[in-house]
Amino acid sequence: MSKMKRLQIIICVMIAGVQILSCSPEAAQEEPMQMPFKENTWVRKETITKSMDSIPSTMSGIQIETLPVDNSLAKKLKTISTSNSVTNEMDCLAKASELDQRRTEVQKRGGLWHSFEKIPEAKKYSDYGMQLDSQMNRMVFSLKYLCRAAKGIPLDGWGRKMVTQLEEEGKEKMRQNKIEMGNAPADVDKWIAYAERGIESRNRNIPFSKIGESISLTENLVSFYEDLSVKRIDKDSLNSFYSDSSTLLHVIKDTLKSDTRIALAIEEENLMPSDENGIGNEM
Repeated sequence: MSKMKRLQIIICVMIAGVQILSCSPEAAQEEPMQMPFKENTWVRKETITKSMDSIPSTMSGIQIETLPVDNSLAKKLKTISTSNSVTNEMDCLAKASELDQRRTEVQKRGGLWHSFEKIPEAKKYSDYGMQLDSQMNRMVFSLKYLCRAAKGIPLDGWGRKMVTQLEEEGKEKMRQNKIEMGNAPADVDKWIAYAERGIESRNRNIPFSKIGESISLTENLVSFYEDLSVKRIDKDSLNSFYSDSSTLLHVIKDTLKSDTRIALAIEEENLMPSDENGIGNEM
């Protein structure tokens, strides 16, 4: 057998060995799982790096103008229907979950971000679409939280433990003990604030009829969000698409601040620990 033939056989054996190893369970387990980038725009805790005020900035050296807001449309979107009555937690959650399902269907199709991305002229404004998807999530998730928190913060096992420790040890001792266990002071202060809010909320009594008003307003926004996601866009309708999207985002952001009930939900959700906070040290 010639040297060249033997060399070819050796190379084939080596390639086959590499292919077998790459298919083994061990090799598959070693490869880290990565979440697609777009998925990050769909999660509740996602942070948008650009605010509405910072949009007219440079992207790749190109100046991006702020899209206009239609005040008459904004006023229409803020209209509250008196027929959308909510009387109890079950009814409240049912209505909020329905809105959640509707916004989920839009985002399964790519959301408003995709609507901007698929149009060459609109791609430079894709940040508007990304923020619309994210802020709509924030709005709907806050409603669902409100339904459960109308009579007080719905504490889980961790939350009940924090409340018990605060009541038994006091603020300063609890803080000292948590920090000595290796927890970051900033995290500990956040947990204590959450426990304090949990105690304060025991006497809370937000009327479900008032949450129903927040749901009614959000339903307007979700309906318009759905319409925008399927709107056929051409040169003649592009400017109205810009204005409608900008106005919807403006109203959502304004509502997140001006609706005291939704603002309360966001404030309390921000006090909740997330997995990346490393709460395992105190459990």
